[in-house]
Amino acid sequence: MTTTVNEKPQKISLKRIHYALMTNEQTETWGEVKTLTMPISLTLTPNFSEAHLDAGDRVVDQEAQLDSITIAGETADLPTEVLVDWYGHKKSAEGGIITNANDTPNAMAIGFESGSRMVWLLKAKLKPGEELNTTRKKGETSYKVYPFGGEALPLIEGIIKHTVDTRDAGVTATAETFFAAVAKPSETVPTP
Repeated sequence: MTTTVNEKPQKISLKRIHYALMTNEQTETWGEVKTLTMPISLTLTPNFSEAHLDAGDRVVDQEAQLDSITIAGETADLPTEVLVDWYGHKKSAEGGIITNANDTPNAMAIGFESGSRMVWLLKAKLKPGEELNTTRKKGETSYKVYPFGGEALPLIEGIIKHTVDTRDAGVTATAETFFAAVAKPSETVPTP
């Protein structure tokens, strides 16, 4: 017997980026959720450890384990508060940002809405991308973007990412409820 899966195409979309700093990495708790409303792009690339067992002149087994997820993105703006939160910079008395060689990125959850999917990467550390400054040329207008990158790491029990698709049966979460706070997802218990 074959089961047909209900497939629906998704449009490309990236509505918002949400983040919450980890208040305690040992107990894996997060603080208040903050939202950026002008994301441009966000790319997630899974990283695997892989092994193959060769025997009898062929591959007889293969193992792959997800280690982390590489994050790359751009926003139209990264306000001072976000730079301090994400990269561990300090604010100056003059209201600026002090970038120090000893700065370390803060661990945080980072979430986003893309089409009908809502995603939390539960423990990420981000770093700034290349900063481009150039002169404006006659007759041209261009915008400055703020690239960033980093890594989503597993929590103690191995969870890296939590995704909810609002098209799935039984899903009642909305963006307002899903991104209101960061919490570890709980697994459903199969009924016998």
